[in-house]
This record gives sequence, C-alpha cells and structure tokens, in this order.
Amino acid sequence: PGIYIGRSDPVRVAIAFLQRQFAAKVSVSELADLVGLSPSHFATLFQASAGCGPREYQTRLRMMKCRQLLDTTDLPVGTIARSVGYQDPLYFSRKFRAVHGMTASEHRARAKG
Repeated sequence: PGIYIGRSDPVRVAIAFLQRQFAAKVSVSELADLVGLSPSHFATLFQASAGCGPREYQTRLRMMKCRQLLDTTDLPVGTIARSVGYQDPLYFSRKFRAVHGMTASEHRARAKG
C-alpha cells in the first residue's frame, strides 16, 4: 500500500474524487484503496486535514449541492434528494433538517423569500 498518485496528497485526491462523485455511495475503505492507505490511517489523515471525517465531508458536499438546486431551480425536493445521492426521501428529510434546522421546503421558501 502507499500508491499515492504521483506525489499527491492522499486527502486532496480523495476530496477531488468526492467532489466529482458526491452523489455516489462511497465507503471509507474505497477511498482508502483509491489512495493506497489503510482505512484507519486514511480516516485519521482525512480528519486532520479536512476537519471532519470522509462521510461528514460527503454529507456537506451533498447538502451544499442540494441548497444550490433548491435556490436556483423549481425541481421537486424528491428529485433534488435523488440527484444528490439520497434515494430514501425520509432519510433525506431527516438529514437536511439535522444539518440546516429546517426542511428543504422551508429552506426553499426562505431563499426565494
């Protein structure tokens, strides 16, 4: 193990991958494999560099994309949820409320004010 792509920072490589694949279901083990590290070592490096774990980082990316779509389109909330990687609308709803303190519909209404 240790096949850092060239001399690239493994966390930067993983973040770039997550940014491209934010809607995909990606495990910490898959990200660790991508950069040639053990999952535990990778998770420790990621936490130290990004300030949160890989799963939390992916959630933040998804929520950012979701807010952009809520603010700039009239797509139904369920369509937006699926497009950012949440197939279960109830789970998405709970996650959005936990992160933002309001529902996606309430966010949209506030943004369009």
